[in-house]
Amino acid sequence: MASKKEILKNITNYTPEEIADAVRSGVVSMYELGKDTEGAFTPLLRKRVKELLEQEIVTIEHNTTEETSEVDNTIIPNCQSQIETLSSEIETTNTLEDNMSNSQAEEQSHVTNTTSKPGMFRNPFSFTGRIRRTEYGLSIIICFFINLLMEVMMSAATESNAAALLVLYLIILIPYCWFLWAQGAKRCHDRGNSGWYQIIPFYGFWMLFAEGEAGINEYGNSPK
Repeated sequence: MASKKEILKNITNYTPEEIADAVRSGVVSMYELGKDTEGAFTPLLRKRVKELLEQEIVTIEHNTTEETSEVDNTIIPNCQSQIETLSSEIETTNTLEDNMSNSQAEEQSHVTNTTSKPGMFRNPFSFTGRIRRTEYGLSIIICFFINLLMEVMMSAATESNAAALLVLYLIILIPYCWFLWAQGAKRCHDRGNSGWYQIIPFYGFWMLFAEGEAGINEYGNSPK
């Protein structure tokens, strides 16, 4: 029979029956197979080996029950010891699988929590989702300076370049308004309201200071 080192290093060269025989003989344990094979002991292979070991336990118990009157008293303790050993190996393997599953679940939860809260201005022209007061306030400041810049440009216009500046003004006005309305709609969503609320007079001031709804609402996850 192969040694523990050979089995752990070249586990893919052995059949499930050969691996089960090695575990049954005490050459290697299920815990070592799951820990020291660098992932080569796949869940499917582990399941097959466990099935073979469990079948062996059932067979040993069945034979022990049927041949109790004929078997020497020194054999029964050995059978019981073998059953206990195999049961312990299977229990250890189940514990290892549970720990691995819990670890993967924690990692997935960490990734989800990390990626579920995007930074500011990720989708500034989208009308879906929610934004914080900070992002909305920065949006108002950006729009103020853009508006100031356009006013300075128009006031400095001369007759020769007035038409060109007017066209430029109209081109800038479209994304300007779209950006302002989109950010306002998402701030309304954070309050749990429709985006149309932003057309209410002076409601924009309220959006600058009002706290958003905690947790998830009908418009998405909390941006905090």
